[in-house]
Amino acid sequence: MTHRMSRYAVIAVGVLALTSAGAAPAQAVSGPIQSFTFNGTTLTAVNQYSYFPLGPIIPLPVSISRVVDGTAQVVASGKGVVQYPCNGTAINTYTANGVQLSVPCG
Repeated sequence: MTHRMSRYAVIAVGVLALTSAGAAPAQAVSGPIQSFTFNGTTLTAVNQYSYFPLGPIIPLPVSISRVVDGTAQVVASGKGVVQYPCNGTAINTYTANGVQLSVPCG
C-alpha cells in the first residue's frame, strides 16, 4: 500500500468513526420512558414513547393499582402520565409499570 493510499484509508476510518459517534446520542435518548415514583403526597406513573429529537412523545396506557390481599385494584389510569393523590399515613402497596412501591398513602 502506498503512502497516499494509507492516508486515504486513515481518513475514511476517521470519517466513519465521526459519523457513527454523531448518530449515537440521538438514538440513545429516544425510546420508552417509564417510571413510578412517590413524592410524599402523590404517586406518579409515566408510560410514554419518545422519538427525540425530531419526533413527538406518544402517550401510552398506564395505570396505578393498589394491592389489597394480593389482588391489584386500579385506583388511577390514563395515557402518558397518571397521578394518584395520597392522604393518610397507612403503608400500602401500589404497582405501576412493573414496579411495586410500599408507601404511606392511605
